[in-house]
Amino acid sequence: MTRLIAITNQNDIFFEYQNTPISLLLEYHNLNRPFENYAVAQLLVGMCMDNRNQLRIPNNFSYILRSGGGNLRYSEFKVSYAVAVGKVKYIALIGHSNCAMVNL
Repeated sequence: MTRLIAITNQNDIFFEYQNTPISLLLEYHNLNRPFENYAVAQLLVGMCMDNRNQLRIPNNFSYILRSGGGNLRYSEFKVSYAVAVGKVKYIALIGHSNCAMVNL
């Protein structure tokens, strides 16, 4: 069974995510959507601390928390801050293949 879905055009984005910051994240990163200007973050992104992995997103578009394996355990305050103070309503947890940090 294939678990990953390639996002090669806008129709590949699941209906539930369309017209949300998750869709914008996929469009910026995968579909080279032109950047817009943001005054406040639209979502929180949790991802691995691996320096080889970078996102193609505009400035101020999201809070980004990096940790080993994208594990947000012990980041409760930071997540709470993004939700309560930053007022984000969406969280994207991004992983990558062959992550050496997952089982630490």
